[in-house]
Amino acid sequence: MYVLFIPILTTLHELGHAILALIFTNDMVSISIGNSNSNKKIKFRRLVININGYKSLIYVSYGCVNWKPLDSKLKSILMISGGPIVSLLISLSSFICLYKLNIPYLLIIIFNGILMFSFIQFIMTILPIKYNSKPYIGFTSDGYKILQ
Repeated sequence: MYVLFIPILTTLHELGHAILALIFTNDMVSISIGNSNSNKKIKFRRLVININGYKSLIYVSYGCVNWKPLDSKLKSILMISGGPIVSLLISLSSFICLYKLNIPYLLIIIFNGILMFSFIQFIMTILPIKYNSKPYIGFTSDGYKILQ
């Protein structure tokens, strides 16, 4: 489940950043998914999604988004917080589906995985930390960037 859902959740998390960046800027916004070099691109007007593949199945959580920096602190904070907000909304949506809907056992397992992975993703990105493990060595979390 991890290998299947984490790339999707990471893409949605990065889209949370990218959509706000597209709203607040007039420049190109690029998302990179994966830490390899397969260099497949999907382009939607000013949004470019680079699908790079993975060097290892351990690193399927790698994703980042790039936009031109803004002078507005508020808009920058909103763009940075867009990813964790999407992760939290996915987590809450999964929780609601699990406890409000009568769904088959297989969907219960799937929604539990999505709930767990998206909530962990939310926590690991909203806490103000400097990452010290691969593939994010040298990077800081969204929460850390918000505090900066």
